[in-house]
Amino acid sequence: MTIRQKIISILETNPMGFRQLAKALDLSERELSAHLSHVSLSVKAHKKRLVRHPFRCLGCGFVFKDRKHFSRPSRCPRCKDLHIEDPLYEIG
Repeated sequence: MTIRQKIISILETNPMGFRQLAKALDLSERELSAHLSHVSLSVKAHKKRLVRHPFRCLGCGFVFKDRKHFSRPSRCPRCKDLHIEDPLYEIG
């Protein structure tokens, strides 16, 4: 089973956070973000989609709703805080 197939099978059964998923697959965050962009395209072919709940700043509550990248933002644009909540991913 490939890494992308593992990601799909994990996310079909239960939603998982970004870091939690990286840890479960023993991948770096950079590697996982590259795989997630391909997984998003792969599941579209099966009439499903990768649902991504947005990143959120833990300092001021700012929601990164327009963010298209799968990588983690470095800091909040509003308050410049570095504490960013991991988004949940699921396939639905």
